[in-house]
Amino acid sequence: MLSLQTERLQMEIIQPSDFDEILEIFNEKDIFKYISPLQNLSRVEHVLKLHRKVNEAKNKEGYIWAVREKGTQELVGLINLNQLPDTNDIQIGWILSSKFQGKGYAYESAKVAFDYGVNDWKVNPIFAIVEDGNIPSEKIALKLGLEFRHYFTQDDVKLKLFSYCK
Repeated sequence: MLSLQTERLQMEIIQPSDFDEILEIFNEKDIFKYISPLQNLSRVEHVLKLHRKVNEAKNKEGYIWAVREKGTQELVGLINLNQLPDTNDIQIGWILSSKFQGKGYAYESAKVAFDYGVNDWKVNPIFAIVEDGNIPSEKIALKLGLEFRHYFTQDDVKLKLFSYCK
């Protein structure tokens, strides 16, 4: 299993045993405010997607980590490096429980995943897609070293494309 860590956080590839905790985060009000494709999915649809992510990790096609506080083992959120739909390109993304937002955990865990992607998995380029108006995620993408490339619209949602190229 591909484990990553920081001084404060432990990151493990998600397993079905994590799903209930993940779904609790997914039930938080406004958790998908800036992730339109996930906004109206049922619990069953979320579970099916999570199972696909577990299989992608087994096949080394993409990774999604459960991020936990080292001291409490509480689930903070998820960090992913996975394929953009209909491409071979890899994107980085993050979602954190509202309980843990504002503590620097998103950047801290995204940085470790980003470094893994660039240095170990040898991904080049890495993309991030951020919904327009999601200023905290834009700041994280820029801090990771991704550059804003352009706006685009998908399913009537205005998005920003960021990328990192070695």
